[in-house]
Order: sequence, then C-alpha cells, then structure tokens
Amino acid sequence: MDKTAVDTFLRDGYWIDRKVFSAAELERLRELAAGIRDDTREHLYPGTRYWWGTRDDAVEKTDELRPMASWGVNEITRPALFEPELVDVFAHPRVNAALHAILGPEPRAWGIKILWTPKVVGYDLGWHRDQMKRDLYDYAHLKPAEQDHVQFNAALNEDDCFLVVPGSHRRPLTAGEWDALDNAPTAALPGEVVAALEPGDILYMDAHTLHRGRSAVEGDRLTLHYSAQAQWVPLKPWGNEPDFAFITSDDFIQSLTPAARPLYERLRTAERTDRALSFLEERAARAGWRPPEN
Repeated sequence: MDKTAVDTFLRDGYWIDRKVFSAAELERLRELAAGIRDDTREHLYPGTRYWWGTRDDAVEKTDELRPMASWGVNEITRPALFEPELVDVFAHPRVNAALHAILGPEPRAWGIKILWTPKVVGYDLGWHRDQMKRDLYDYAHLKPAEQDHVQFNAALNEDDCFLVVPGSHRRPLTAGEWDALDNAPTAALPGEVVAALEPGDILYMDAHTLHRGRSAVEGDRLTLHYSAQAQWVPLKPWGNEPDFAFITSDDFIQSLTPAARPLYERLRTAERTDRALSFLEERAARAGWRPPEN
C-alpha cells in the first residue's frame, strides 16, 4: 500500500485494493467461508445475524425460515467456527502491509466476521457510524489524526452491498445527513458512492465514515469482514469471556501463521477499557461534549 493509497484512505475514509488474492487463494478462502456459512445456517450459533425485513416487507419469524434469514455471523474465532487459514488473512502480504501502512507499526486484531446474502428478505440498512453512540456522531472529527482502526471487506464473490459518503469520517454531519438519519435512514445522500467489489478485492474503511449496506436475496454475497486497531487505542474485549480468552491463548496463537500472531499477542498487553471509544469521548469532553444523563 503506497503513500497515495494511504492518503486516499485518510481523505475519503475508504480505499479499495483490487485483485488481492490469487485464483487458488480465492478458491480456498471461498471454500472455508462457505463452510462456516453453511454450518452457521445449520446450528445458528450465538452471534448469527438475521434479517426479517422492515415494517413494509417484514415476514413472520419462524424456526423454519431462520437459517435462510441469516446474513452473517460474528466472531469466527470462537472455537466452534475457528479456521486458522481464515484468520491467517491478516498475514497475507498485501493485507499485512496495508494494516501497517494505515495503523502504524503495531496493528492489533479486533473482531472478525463473515457476511452473506439473506434469502428470506433482502436487507436495506440505515446510514450509521459503527461502534458509536449517536451523541458522538458530530464529534467523530475530534479523534486523533493518527488512525485508530480499520475495517476491511474481502469479497469472495461479487459484492455491491456497501454504500459510503466519502470524507464524512473527519467532519460533523450536515443538516441533510442528520435529516436522513432521523427521518429517512435509507434515503440517497449527496456524494454517496457504491463501493462495488469483484471477487478478490478488499475494501478498507474507517468505520466512522457514514455508510450503510444493502443486499437483495438474488445475490450471492460471501465476504470476510475483519477489523484491526492501533495498539495505542484502549481495548474493550468483545464477545463472551471464554471466547476472548481463547483468542489470547497459546493454543490459538500458535495455530496461526507467524505473521498473524503479533496481531493477537498484542491483545494480551493492550490497555483495557470498558468504553470502546473512551479516547474519543475524552477528546469530545474537552470540546464541551457531555455524556447524556441516564
């Protein structure tokens, strides 16, 4: 990832690296991810994502439909879903180089998920910023200039699900954007871009960029959705305690390829917090923001 690509990412809040995986790599990743998708549809693990529609197209939630109403699963590092080769995507030379270019010398693994197409009702998600309470939406631009995190979507099949408003991660929202959030969360926004991916492409994004997803049932999405943080960011552990303990264990880390291990070893030494965005909350407080009273 060269300086031009990093500058584009920092300016726009996203950047696409094309044709990252070879044909053989792509085939293997697709096989493993499809296996987890099918296994999730059978067992419906905790962390499975479902879509039943909105008020206008909602269907009755039934056990019969539940497997095909799924559209992803969180934390594929849990023992029941763990495939070391999928986690080793962090060690792929182009991925590893991008993480270091964006986050600096000490990138740290965060959550990793797989997303696919729901087959009961297509989803149309509203505009949002990930990991952020609405109170902080207009303070996102106050976070440090040094990049705190990066998410990436690695498309194993065609994927045109991601919409983004470039540059919205480093500024307050406009009046029109706030109106859409409050009154028409799936409305088109000025400047929005459909970040379409071909198999093997990877989209890197700042999750505080205003974005949303949509997927029709006719599609065949199969996408790795991974996250990493800079080591200076205070860490809030995710998932349940046993699963988090597993990803910091010797058994887990030693099963990974060497270049992926440091991203999980750093979880052991990270400063802990009970608030995922404590560093942003502190910056916002100095600018006059106060948490809402309960």
